[in-house]
Amino acid sequence: MATISSLGVGSNLDLSTLLDTLTTNEEKRLTPITDKQTSYNAKLTAYGTLTSALETFTTATEALTDSSVFTEKVASTHDAFTTEVDADAVSGSYSISVTQLAAAQSLTSSQTFSDTTSLIGTSGSTDRSISIQVGTATAVSVSLTDAQTTLAGVRDAINGAKAGVTASIIQSGDSSYQLVIQSDSTGETSEMNISVTGDDTLNGIIGYSSTEADADSTYTSGMSESVAAQNAKLTVNGTAVERSSNTISDVPQGVTLTLTSTTSSTQNLIIRQSATSSTKAVEDWVSAYNTLLTTFDTLSSYTAVTSGEDQDTSNGALLGDSVLRSVKSQIKNLVSSAQSSDTFQVLNQLGVTLNKDGTLTTDEATLVKNLADNPTAVSDFFVGDGKTTGLATQLSSVVHAFTDDDGTISDASDNIDSILDKLGDQYTQVQNSIDTVVARYKKQFTALDVLVASLNSTSDYLTQQFDAISASSSS
Repeated sequence: MATISSLGVGSNLDLSTLLDTLTTNEEKRLTPITDKQTSYNAKLTAYGTLTSALETFTTATEALTDSSVFTEKVASTHDAFTTEVDADAVSGSYSISVTQLAAAQSLTSSQTFSDTTSLIGTSGSTDRSISIQVGTATAVSVSLTDAQTTLAGVRDAINGAKAGVTASIIQSGDSSYQLVIQSDSTGETSEMNISVTGDDTLNGIIGYSSTEADADSTYTSGMSESVAAQNAKLTVNGTAVERSSNTISDVPQGVTLTLTSTTSSTQNLIIRQSATSSTKAVEDWVSAYNTLLTTFDTLSSYTAVTSGEDQDTSNGALLGDSVLRSVKSQIKNLVSSAQSSDTFQVLNQLGVTLNKDGTLTTDEATLVKNLADNPTAVSDFFVGDGKTTGLATQLSSVVHAFTDDDGTISDASDNIDSILDKLGDQYTQVQNSIDTVVARYKKQFTALDVLVASLNSTSDYLTQQFDAISASSSS
């Protein structure tokens, strides 16, 4: 509040205090506006809290709209292979024997070299190239200069060709190096054919024909086969299975086997229904629902007061709010209503109890049994048709109608923003009016101060004159 320190100096009247009092009284005209602004801003904040709580609840709810959470399968563990199981897997027991792992062909140079930097080809060739073919894939050709015809140069050229093979150098002894070329793919169909044109010397060192080697057991070349290409072989429930890779994704159904070793005896793979993830999902949803109810209660809390007293300041910002009342009613009605699914119609049948205070609790033993024994029926209860039926599906739809960008809460917030804009305009208008009135008071008081000061000055002058006349008469 502004004060005028010099006001009243001339008149000796307490005009400054009077102006402050009048200004304070004028500013009371702003109180109804600021009270409304405070109330509406509190509602905006409360809508943000409500939206956050609903979105948290939606996350837990939508976990139950995914039918795969109810059909999760798990597999027993084994040393000879690892497993990944999807929803299509059939529960049961599978006898598995692994007799051979898939392997990638590996070739090693028969000749050894004292170092990796000396030239090993015929110098002067201008059209030297290496051709690399893996299986029936198109052959890849890479040109080599004279300088590249070292052991290291050949290795780097082959690797740079990206031909589906990997070249490396091994040190087999003191000053003894050999070139190794390995196929990047396992299986019998990934054998390599390598040849060099334009340099017979180099071809004699690294050339190899798997086609000829397969046809003639006496075939020899500059490279020898150190690891033969082979398929994985196993039996599943007595049926022979052969694949080019150690990762087998189609036997048994819905199971991906990754073979790591052969077996000395039959392994018994058990696939069974798991209720671990689905139980956690339901329990998380129950917890989220109870937390949401607490938020509802906090935002709409009410403390009774005696008739005629002001409302308690601890009341919830959304007390009596139609948006909160609507979303709360719709959610609670859905949770307590019967679903159209065949086996389970209400939560209590699943192992989720609706308490008298509206909260939920889980009977874990009953819930786990239902999820393990009848996962499809539990899925039907929560998921339904994924559009209009199923408890979780319907709850998700209801909540999104409130929390989406064009939802009910957004509309209500936009309406409050509009009201706050108008209140801001009203505040400015009233403040301008107050400033005008106070300025008028100040002008009037200043004029009064000047007038009284002038009158006081005149009075003092006349008093002096009368005193002088009186003194003259006495003498």
